[in-house]
Formats: sequence, structure tokens, C-alpha cells
Amino acid sequence: MDHLQTDMRGYKATNFLGVEMGLKRCELCGLSYVEGDPQEEQRHNEERHNGFIEALKPEPSSKLRAEYESNHEIIWVDLKSPEWLRTSIYWRAKVFKREFGYDMHQWEIKGYHDPKAIGYIFRDNDFRIIGACCFRPHEKQSKQMLLDWIWVCPGERRKGVVSQRWEEFRQRFGTFLVGGPVSEAMLEFLRQRFPDHEITGGDYDVQQPQVPMERFVDAAT
Repeated sequence: MDHLQTDMRGYKATNFLGVEMGLKRCELCGLSYVEGDPQEEQRHNEERHNGFIEALKPEPSSKLRAEYESNHEIIWVDLKSPEWLRTSIYWRAKVFKREFGYDMHQWEIKGYHDPKAIGYIFRDNDFRIIGACCFRPHEKQSKQMLLDWIWVCPGERRKGVVSQRWEEFRQRFGTFLVGGPVSEAMLEFLRQRFPDHEITGGDYDVQQPQVPMERFVDAAT
């Protein structure tokens, strides 16, 4: 697993079976755990790693297909949406945070502290969840919405996933604000096609990934 690296503290130990254990920091998900300890490895997988893998390499979802066929609005996710859909957005928010080096993820599963946030799920024709984004009021009492973050899995980038939905976003929210800084691709997209969108928070600074997720697509397990 080439996305694992030994922690700088160099911790080493041996368990009761004589298997060497060492403190590892997963370069993909960022969680430190003791490799060789079954409980620690399970904690690593269940608490974070599996969620990252699902976001990076999504599988077709029969559940999403069934829900969408009965209600096309299911991909708009709010406080009343099923928890499994809110969880899907949560993991993409976590990967977005990791990729761009933010201090906190910007989506809650329960949504108690962020009840007005509205998520959107990007799906492909196989009903894989290939990305997500989040809108929320620009200010507490404001009616103007802000596109706070947007993340698409590496294998689907630069294929028009976002641009194909932009008019749908505008129909729902009007000329919404875009939270900055933004990626170079997003900045160019807005300049060429939708210059009426204002970028807030980062102006026209270009957002550079700190942990590019493209590195892990082939090795992700």
C-alpha cells in the first residue's frame, strides 16, 4: 500500500504473536494508526479509510437508482433527506477537506448545526455518486445562496460534470455566490461562461490541492 508512510516518531512494537507493529499515517485519509494491530487497522478502515475509497472509486448504486426513478429531486439533499445520502455527501466533504488542506469538513451527517445547507449529488448514468457540492445561505438571514464547496472524483474531472449542471443550479438559486478560493479550472469556467457570479472569501486566488487525489486512484484499496 504505497499511500502509507511511517510516522516520523518511528514507533515499533511486537504483538503477542510476534508480528511487528508500527505507527503509520495513511497518506490518503490522514489517519494515524498502529499497523499490525487488528483493532487499530479496523478503526482506520471503519472510521475513515473506507469512506475515502468509496468517494474516490464509487460503485454503481442500486439504491440511488431506485430512489431517483421514483423521485428525481432525491439528488438535492437537505435536512430531511435519508441519512445514507447525507453520509455520501459527508465523505466527499471529508475528501475535499483533505485534498485542499482545510481545517474542517463543511457538511454534517445530522445537520443539526447547519440546517439550511443544501447538498447536491453528481451521478453518472450508472448511478455512481461521482461528486457532490454544498450550497448554504451567504449570511444567516440572507436569501442569497453561496456555493460553498464542490468536489468531483478524479476520474470524472474535466468531463463537464459541473458545467452540465450549472444551469440547473441557476434555475434553483439564481445568480448565487461562489465561495473562494476556487480551482484554476473553475475560475476559467466562470470567466468564460458566467462572469456574473461573484467569488467571495478568496476573490480570484487560485486554489491548489495540498494532497492531490489523482495520486491515489490506481493504488486505492
